[in-house]
Amino acid sequence: MHKRKYLSLLLYFSMVFMACIDEKHPVHYTDYEAILLSRESLEKSVQLLAKQNIITPGKLYYKDNYIFISEKYKGVHVINNSNPSHPLNEAFISVPGCVDMAIKESALYVDNAVDLAVIDLSDIKNGKIKVAKRIRDAFPELVPPDGLEVPEKIKKGSRASGFVIVEWKKL
Repeated sequence: MHKRKYLSLLLYFSMVFMACIDEKHPVHYTDYEAILLSRESLEKSVQLLAKQNIITPGKLYYKDNYIFISEKYKGVHVINNSNPSHPLNEAFISVPGCVDMAIKESALYVDNAVDLAVIDLSDIKNGKIKVAKRIRDAFPELVPPDGLEVPEKIKKGSRASGFVIVEWKKL
C-alpha cells in the first residue's frame, strides 16, 4: 500500500515537473544586432572630435562653464555655456559603448563598453583631452535594449576572441 502511495506521488511530481518544460514557447532572441569592436581598437577609441548633432541624449553634467551631455553608445557632447543665452556645441568626445558618465574635479569617468575610462579634461579649453586611466573589464557587457536573449554566436565565449560589444542596433 505504501509503495502505491510513493509511486503515485512520484508519478504526480514527474508530471508537474514535465509541465514546467515549455516546449511551445522557444527562447526569443533579441531583435538587435551587436556592433563589435576589437579590444585594441576599443583602447584607442577615446578621441576629441568636431561637434556632432545630439540625437540620443543621456546624462547631463555642468562643470566650469561647460555642459557635458552623454550620447548613448557614442560618447559625450561638449557644450560651451560661458554665455548661457547662447550655448555653443563645441566638440564631441568619442567613447564607443558609452552609456553612463560622471565628472569629478577635472576628470570625466565614462564607460567605454566594458572598460572604465578616466578622461583628463583639464585642457579641454585648448581642445585637448587625454585618457588618464583605463580599468579593463570594469563593467559587464552591454545587453540588448529589448532584454531578450543574445544569439549564441554573439555570446562572449562563442564569438572571435578579443572583440567587445559597443552598441546594439535595431534590425
